[in-house]
Amino acid sequence: MRLALLAALGATLASGLTAATARDATLCFGRALTASKAEGLKPILPEKGKVHLALVRLGPEDGMFAAGQVVAVLRDFLAAGRVGSFDVVSVDGDERTGAQAVARASITDRDGRRGTVSLRLGFQPEDGRWVLREVKETGE
Repeated sequence: MRLALLAALGATLASGLTAATARDATLCFGRALTASKAEGLKPILPEKGKVHLALVRLGPEDGMFAAGQVVAVLRDFLAAGRVGSFDVVSVDGDERTGAQAVARASITDRDGRRGTVSLRLGFQPEDGRWVLREVKETGE
């Protein structure tokens, strides 16, 4: 039992999926938006499964989307809207439980209205990397 626990702990540490690497994935999300390049999301999008989007000002969209659809939704937003800044507020979790990040983005929406939105991002491990599984606007 003790040996199995140590082996499991070693495998988790060896994979390198920590809150710090989840922060890097969150920053990747932010860089893609502030650069107005939705394609920049591809490194953190899943190869399998879908991503839950619950977007109001960055959408509107609410549902489950494949990786290519996530890029398309955010590309559509970025064609008319803009993300001026993106700040990571907090990140927690680990490979066993997944990771969650909270961020704030300063935006100009499709209607030209400026404001700040709070976002909750959910990540899960896939093939040794964090992949996005949820983007939810939580208001400001």
